[in-house]
Amino acid sequence: MKSTIHVITPATTADLRCGSEEFRQCERPDLVVTHSYLEMGPASIESEFDEALSVPDTVRRAVEAERAGADAIVIDCMGDPGLAACREAVRIPVLGPCQTAVHFATMLGARFSFVSVLERLRHMLDHIIAGYGLSSSYAGFESIDIPVLELSQGSEKVVKGIAEKALKAITADHAGAIVLGCTGFMGLADQVTEILRKHQLDVPIIDAMPLTIRAADTLVKCGLRHSKRIYPYPNEKDIAGYKIGNIWQSGVAAPPQANTPQARSSSALRAR
Repeated sequence: MKSTIHVITPATTADLRCGSEEFRQCERPDLVVTHSYLEMGPASIESEFDEALSVPDTVRRAVEAERAGADAIVIDCMGDPGLAACREAVRIPVLGPCQTAVHFATMLGARFSFVSVLERLRHMLDHIIAGYGLSSSYAGFESIDIPVLELSQGSEKVVKGIAEKALKAITADHAGAIVLGCTGFMGLADQVTEILRKHQLDVPIIDAMPLTIRAADTLVKCGLRHSKRIYPYPNEKDIAGYKIGNIWQSGVAAPPQANTPQARSSSALRAR
């Protein structure tokens, strides 16, 4: 069974990724990865404000990906922007790298720490982790103080910074696993692991994007997706000012079934 996983980078800066080349490492004969950016939204995501601006076009891209035949969607940001909204808008699985990584981190290391880009993200990550019910497993947050758009300018500096902060998290906060807290750190886990092992620290360093892409593939091949009881399609109504269009006319997102509370609510809106 061949599966197609579509990655949405929820930003408008087209050189944040080298096209889809960064995701080629995840591909196999039975797994294809496709990729898109946003047309409307922030250049990068480093705040709640940026996340809010990214969500409408992220949802649009998710709907387009499902219509194009994708089997699952991965949102390329550790803030998981628009995750629940995308799950409502489509029927195929939608995974966020933060939610995926932190749950795997608890399995591999019980307590985990984040190493991210900027200190200002501390509260946002605290809020996200609490929402996933994992505050008791959250050992702490560290940052390397390098903005997302500057990550590609000095990978050696980035790796050194991540390793230093990971060392602190493990020794001072007793983290059993480290989550690379920005998807812009993709591909750096092996280098960080090598540095830590020189300090006799054998701790999993979780690179969230490859993990999440492969987790999405596993869901597809197991025939699993998110619950439409928990993430039901939104009620049909006019949507002004956005490119999302009418998802109920796509032939993918079917309207609510007749004689259900959701269907009656949808019908009432159309009648007004």
